[in-house]
Amino acid sequence: MDQATRTRLERNIFPAAHQACEPWEKFAWQTKAHLAHSSQAMAIDIFGTIKTSANQDAIMDALAQTLGLPTGGPWDITLEWAARSSLLNEPSPTQVDVYAESPQSIMVFECTLAEPDGGACPQTMKRKGAESCDGNYEENGTQEQDLTGRCVLSDKGIQYWDIIPKAFHLEAEAEYQPCPFAGSSYQWMRKLVVAYKVGRQKNKQPAVVMVYADHSDLSMAQKVKSKAWTLFTETVRQEHVSLHVRSYQEILTLAQKVTHQHSEEPPLWQELREWVERKISAISSDRNSDRKKPPKKRATSSSRMAANRNG
Repeated sequence: MDQATRTRLERNIFPAAHQACEPWEKFAWQTKAHLAHSSQAMAIDIFGTIKTSANQDAIMDALAQTLGLPTGGPWDITLEWAARSSLLNEPSPTQVDVYAESPQSIMVFECTLAEPDGGACPQTMKRKGAESCDGNYEENGTQEQDLTGRCVLSDKGIQYWDIIPKAFHLEAEAEYQPCPFAGSSYQWMRKLVVAYKVGRQKNKQPAVVMVYADHSDLSMAQKVKSKAWTLFTETVRQEHVSLHVRSYQEILTLAQKVTHQHSEEPPLWQELREWVERKISAISSDRNSDRKKPPKKRATSSSRMAANRNG
């Protein structure tokens, strides 16, 4: 990492969280982590500050309590955690923004900011010469591609559907049109399946938390209040792996409440709140500016013909 890159990153990460990024050269930085709308940077702002706080265990215990998880530290927080490939036989292991573990509990945090939603299953994106899915979970074997199962990923040996019936009110032997995870729910499914499997292996109670910026102009704030999100959460076996939503603002309020008796820390959390709100406001302003821009004029057929002639 050259000094210019490090400087850009440092400017976009809350100073108290810098220590959580060490060593910077080996940290799993995303390509846009230096930008104000980076959800990775926001995750580090919040959870990196918690990780370096003298009150880390108290804050994480308070958060676990709100999720109905067993409390009691010590807590270990890992930023940019990746599951083992062998956990679900994934060629590209599931990654989570923040993984927190205590002697009795596991918390998996997926942090969003400017993203419109979760990521869709890549198999639904048809590519020439590649195995693809029509978006349904049903038997669709073909001699051409030698697919025999209901899911292309299962045919490749990836074990999501081995765990899905344990984490969701869904059956692997049923057929679904469309597949419950063809769209944006795919990303949330992966986190829940990983959390369930790790929790069972370690005999710890797991929870997945989708963290978002609570602002009316941002898509995820609208998503978590939608009927679609409610319907998705109803498919989750909450008694096996619970799914929650928390805003960055809620987590900061909790941290401030926990640390209010420690005179050296409350100013830090207020500074972090102001830092977070500035980022959110900047994204909102950018969105509003984009909406006010006049739409680009489409070229007429005559102008396109002229351009072709000139070209």
